[in-house]
Amino acid sequence: MAEPILPQLPTDERVEVDSVEWLFTPDWPGERLLARVRAGDARLSDASGAEVSDRPEVAALLGRAVRATRATLDGTWTASPFLDDEGEQHERHAYVATDLLELDGEPLLDVPFQERHRLLESVVEEGLQVRVGPVVKQPVAGWLAGWRRLGFTHVLARHQNARYRPGERANDFLRVPIESAPAGGLLRRVVGGGRGAPRRIRD
Repeated sequence: MAEPILPQLPTDERVEVDSVEWLFTPDWPGERLLARVRAGDARLSDASGAEVSDRPEVAALLGRAVRATRATLDGTWTASPFLDDEGEQHERHAYVATDLLELDGEPLLDVPFQERHRLLESVVEEGLQVRVGPVVKQPVAGWLAGWRRLGFTHVLARHQNARYRPGERANDFLRVPIESAPAGGLLRRVVGGGRGAPRRIRD
């Protein structure tokens, strides 16, 4: 893959989602970092494509956690709260991997997001400071309520077949404020502020 790699950017939108073809994940606050891992060594770049050299601890963590000779990850270095195995909330810095752009020299940009995430889970060995971001399907109301209690203010909604477009925004990758999370059924309101009716997404 050519360098630098620019991360794909979500489109901010007020939207109602009523589709089982969309996947949801919390929008992690923190420093967006892309990681190129080569035989246990990781190089980091930021949202502008510039090399990041002042995060050697993150590079070392990813070099150990990625179970592939070559891989390129998209993720966030965050201090958001996490739940431990007992359900207790703790704050700690961790790299949350959210996408996989290359594996063993093969670009994955045109692979559907659902498959990219499955591959991501298979190559990252999770620990206290390296995590794979959760991706959930409908119904998601309970997940949204839980994420909101942890302090998340936005959710990322992405179509399961979405491709990765470096440096671009697309209408199949949305960043939406969490304002309500109904108790059951499909998610019908993930609505941001502002006037006018939100756009609706249905099957």
